[in-house]
Amino acid sequence: MANDNKIKKINNKENSIQRIESKFLPEEIVNIDGGVEIYSLEKEFAKSRKNKNWAVLIMVFIFVAIMVSLIVLFTLYTGEQDKKFKISFTEFEDLRLKEVLNSARMNDNNLIIRRNELFQVIIEMRNKILTVQNKYLGKFNSVLDGTGSAENKKNRLAELKKAETSEINQVRSVYQSKIDKMKKIINEIESEKREAERQLKKEKSTLGQYGDDDKVHALKTKKIVNTQKSGLAGITDYYENYINYMKARYNPTFKSQDLRSTIIRNSKVDVTRNLKEYDPLFSSENIISRERFGNIRENISDRDIVLQRLRGIEYSNSVPDALKSIDNISNLIVNDYENLWFSLAETVRKKNRYIEDYRTALDAVLKEKPESGYIISAKDISKISIHINRLIRVKNGDVALVFRGDDVFIGNIRFYSTSEGVFAKAVKIEKGRKIKPFDRILIKVK
Repeated sequence: MANDNKIKKINNKENSIQRIESKFLPEEIVNIDGGVEIYSLEKEFAKSRKNKNWAVLIMVFIFVAIMVSLIVLFTLYTGEQDKKFKISFTEFEDLRLKEVLNSARMNDNNLIIRRNELFQVIIEMRNKILTVQNKYLGKFNSVLDGTGSAENKKNRLAELKKAETSEINQVRSVYQSKIDKMKKIINEIESEKREAERQLKKEKSTLGQYGDDDKVHALKTKKIVNTQKSGLAGITDYYENYINYMKARYNPTFKSQDLRSTIIRNSKVDVTRNLKEYDPLFSSENIISRERFGNIRENISDRDIVLQRLRGIEYSNSVPDALKSIDNISNLIVNDYENLWFSLAETVRKKNRYIEDYRTALDAVLKEKPESGYIISAKDISKISIHINRLIRVKNGDVALVFRGDDVFIGNIRFYSTSEGVFAKAVKIEKGRKIKPFDRILIKVK
């Protein structure tokens, strides 16, 4: 074979076996001829006593000695320091004052917050009340603008007012407990704040070292307050000022002594107006027509409607008394004019009776004499008052002769009609003569 030359041959002559070495098998197995070695604990201890390392023992001893020395030195040092340490009660006092100061500052902040919360609740309550008032305002206006007698409107308005008051009281009762509770908390905070300020005042000298810090806090607090005022508190201030402005503008309080006296004098009682019926004498005497008289009555009624509507509004201050005064003064004026012209009518009626008596007497005279009439007054020759026989009809433009006695000719006159009756004016008067009362009138009959 090709590899035969690599095989080692065993020397049979020496009759010996080549030793085989192994890295994995125990020596006793590899060495077939060798014996087994027995382990002895006593022998091993004997060997270890002979192999002691004194350097390690010395190092351990030195380390322990150093540690003990350090502990002793630290204990002595801390003991000396404890002997030198003294408790400073001033520092504890400073801490106490700081706590009081911080508590006072916290109370300031809490007070601002609680007051703002109170403002919110109050504004919310007022908005609820305003909602109720607006609702009933519409109902009030519906009654006032509607039809019906003044008495029915008055009763209906009283019912609505009672219902409105009841509903507003309900809203107040819902919010009042919450408001009272918040006010109680605010009072407690204010009490704590006063107590803290009292303590700080007692420690005023000690508190001096914190003065700058306190000033800074006060400035910050003031800034917060100003900021809040521009918010909820500002809204409340504006609301109150606006309401006061509107009251002052549309519900003024009159300060003029003359005006106040007039209002007081004319608002104490209710003046009843006394209107009278149309007198036919107004028409016969051509004083005022029935239509014109009716227009006056309508104007009075219109005035009542407008004024009563204004009086139905719940004004305040001097306005209600002023409206009542206007109503009473107006009624007094109407009553005075009613009495005035009806008194004049009665006066005219009486005078007409006297005039009628004179006319009757003149008619009786004219029956006995053939004259057509008489001159009554000729102060104004362009408007001569005359009395004509009632049996004779005269027309505009008719001409008549005027005589004094039986044969003295005075002149000519011409008749014309007016709203006051028939008058005459001189057409021609004889020289050196004058028309006088009771001159005779002779009408040319065509």
